[in-house]
Amino acid sequence: MRFFFDVFKRQTRSYDFHGRYFGRSEDAVRMAELIAADLGYSEDTDWVGSQVQVRNAADEMLFAVPVLVAA
Repeated sequence: MRFFFDVFKRQTRSYDFHGRYFGRSEDAVRMAELIAADLGYSEDTDWVGSQVQVRNAADEMLFAVPVLVAA
């Protein structure tokens, strides 16, 4: 199944136009968590407070993972 990982923060949106293929939705959850963690550890803190929204090919939002400040 194809999943798209978009990052949303207030008025700023970063769309994933290519998506990634995963056999299980649990793997897509892990990918969203990795993307959120990477953004949280970045020196550019502009994305903190945003969320990684995961959508399917029908553009339905399946779940979202918040981007938190790395401790």
